[in-house]
Parts: sequence; C-alpha cells; structure tokens
Amino acid sequence: MKLKPCPCCRGQAIFADMVVGKSSRRVRMWQVSCSGCGLSTDLDEKKTYAAQRWNLRQEYANLKMWVTLLAALLPASIIISLLLGNLMGISLIS
Repeated sequence: MKLKPCPCCRGQAIFADMVVGKSSRRVRMWQVSCSGCGLSTDLDEKKTYAAQRWNLRQEYANLKMWVTLLAALLPASIIISLLLGNLMGISLIS
C-alpha cells in the first residue's frame, strides 16, 4: 500500500514493524512514521490498517481546520450582524 507524505512536514512515510509480547504470545505490530519529523501512528496488528490510518491523517487535518474556522466565524458573524442592525436602527432589545 502506498503511503502519503507526512501531513506536517511533507516528509517520507515509512513502515516500522516490531514484535511485542511474551514468548508464549508474540505479536507482530506495525507502525507508520515520518522520516523527517517523527510523527507516527499507533501500533496496529495489520499493516494495511496502519497505512489507512496514516493516509487519513491529512483528510482529518483538513476537516478539523474547516470546523475550527467555521466555529470561529459564527460568533463573529453574529456580533457583526448585531452591530450593523444597531447602526440601521434595528434593536433586538426593547
């Protein structure tokens, strides 16, 4: 599976695997990390799942940016509307 570049620094993403657990139950775990800044995913038992989580980081970052922007603009637009209404002689308070 092809890995997208790092959403933070645009560096190259690489797979890392490690074996965890006691000798009776050893499990191979996968992680994707950036060779530039060190950003990484959590450990996953499936390589494809680790890659999917990594590749979705940019989409989640973009969505978070838009939600934050809209959340900041909503109160500002209400205040501007109230001020403009007040200038035009419209008052919500009697």
